Amino acid sequence: MSKRAAEAPRGARAGRTTKDRIVDAAITLFNESGISAVTTNHVAEEAGLSPGNLYYHYANKEEIIREAFERVNAEADAIWSSGLPEPGAVPHVDAGAFHRMLVGNLGLFAKYAFIARELPALLRADPVLRARYVEVSQRRTAQLEDLLKPFITAGLLKDLDDAEDLHALVETAWVLGLFCIPYSETLDPSSQPRSAKAKAERLHQAIERGALLVLHLLRPHLEPMAYAALVVLVRSQLHGSAP
Repeated sequence: MSKRAAEAPRGARAGRTTKDRIVDAAITLFNESGISAVTTNHVAEEAGLSPGNLYYHYANKEEIIREAFERVNAEADAIWSSGLPEPGAVPHVDAGAFHRMLVGNLGLFAKYAFIARELPALLRADPVLRARYVEVSQRRTAQLEDLLKPFITAGLLKDLDDAEDLHALVETAWVLGLFCIPYSETLDPSSQPRSAKAKAERLHQAIERGALLVLHLLRPHLEPMAYAALVVLVRSQLHGSAP
């Protein structure tokens, strides 16, 4: 059993299924070392299992990655559903929902940083994952458009009456959010931080940078007071969750 697995609280270990433990271990290792450097044997050791036990649940590393991706989507569903109106309800402006979606989604990208860092290679290597990603990304951008349309109707978002303009803006915001963490890391002149605290601080800075870049993208279309309010909301939430 790995040192980290052995040190995990007994209750935390007991409350997870073996499949959960495998995916937990894989995510930790993928985030720390990158996918190519991690083998299923490494994952089994981190999870405190024999390789044979791991293969009983997952045939290969690709299946583990797919399961991690589904975790991201399940957690994202909880974030996005809190900001979208119920079916049949009248859409309304909800700045709080927008900022929760923005910060929450960026938080997921940090929690599963290996996906953003290695997404193009992952999608090239696994057609099954690629098809699933295309489906999810199209659904998320459509949801974001639905979230922003009431802002346009209320006059808080300007010059976006054309559906193509709105879609292009949303797609650009999606790309900014998805890749803000690896982008920030490429610009960081320091070496890879070693302590857990330093790594958490760097991720937090990348999330804040990504959130503010997305808001800056919206700035030409937002009423000044609406833009300022969103910046305050985002910064207050991020500073409240700082490591």
